[in-house]
Amino acid sequence: MLSAIFGFEMPTRLLFGQGAVENLGFECGLNNWTSALIVSDEGVYRAGLTKPVAAQLEAQGVRYEVYTGVVPNPTIESIEAAIPLAQDKDIVIAVGGGSVMDSAKLINALRTHGGRVRDYEGTDTIPAPCKPLIAIPTTAGTGSEVTFIAMFTDTAKHQKMPVLSRYLAPHLAIVDPEMTRNLPPAATAQTGMDALTHAIEAIVDLQANPFSDMLAFEAIRLITRYLPRAVQNGAEDMEARGAMAFAATIAGAAFNNSMVGLAHAMAHAIGGLYDLPHGLCCALALPVAMHFNLESQRARFEQIAQVMGYASTDAEVVPLPGAVVQGWMWDKAFTAEDAVLRVRQLMSEVGIPAHLLDVGVEVSESDLETLTDLTLADGSILFNPVQPTREQVKDLLRHIATYTE
Repeated sequence: MLSAIFGFEMPTRLLFGQGAVENLGFECGLNNWTSALIVSDEGVYRAGLTKPVAAQLEAQGVRYEVYTGVVPNPTIESIEAAIPLAQDKDIVIAVGGGSVMDSAKLINALRTHGGRVRDYEGTDTIPAPCKPLIAIPTTAGTGSEVTFIAMFTDTAKHQKMPVLSRYLAPHLAIVDPEMTRNLPPAATAQTGMDALTHAIEAIVDLQANPFSDMLAFEAIRLITRYLPRAVQNGAEDMEARGAMAFAATIAGAAFNNSMVGLAHAMAHAIGGLYDLPHGLCCALALPVAMHFNLESQRARFEQIAQVMGYASTDAEVVPLPGAVVQGWMWDKAFTAEDAVLRVRQLMSEVGIPAHLLDVGVEVSESDLETLTDLTLADGSILFNPVQPTREQVKDLLRHIATYTE
């Protein structure tokens, strides 16, 4: 692969580590920012996670307002409502998960270039650089703090729509594991599975390259090892929180260059139609999409299985039989099928259900047709290593809806 031409880009400056948020005031002073809009949601605000950000701004004498109208699977209305607040601010600061960061990217683009959200749907639709944006994630999942991508939901179509442009990338990402300390177990599990989906799809999709591989394999190793610990004792286990925060960020940087595939196409369809958390939808879709892609990328899935060759116990993390856990040595001890099995084991370990019926969603035949249409219309599917037929997509979605071991 090193003989092939490839590119890798990450224009966002990254500030990472426990307590990193305490540098926000210095950054504002360094850049002469005197006014800010904090973009967040009600849950993050009530959890007090905007307070350390506000404290930094106040200490630096930065005038600020807080917008908490972001909703899960952000809508056009929730994004455009913030524009009047953002227009006169030097800086927009996103404090939240993927929905908040995606919303802030689009708010920043609209305050810079005008227009409406729908004007920017698609790829390379933003004409020039945007005003300054800082992303401060409160989950370890989307990696949106370092990506060029923002998703919004068109409620009239029940469809998640993408905006892709290098100009969407935040100027600065402040990734502080402390901001994820009190994330509830279910949200920790779901967002962690989102990061795992990014990493696995980054490795097997058509634009994978050595740089994205390096980041994605390390993300998989960290998530497999530390996600169960973060779910079990996230408030105290800051080693696990730090590892997950790092894994989510590097998985974001990986897929930002290699793109995602079939799992995300199906997850976007499911999330758009049923308004479900994106991480949950990714988790439900991931093993099904992996199984579909096995034959086309068998060697890569063997490598993924090798890196996931860990089994958690109450006391320690130990290798599964046949695993090589030191260095990047793949000894073929695992099959491609083991990668799918290991993902399902991890889902079970962190409390993620196996199918939509487990979360109270019954998929009708009419819905199945709609989900199939939405999946095939999603741009992510273009980067999948194999292009499925309509009947194959419908069968995969039926599997997600009613799958049992």
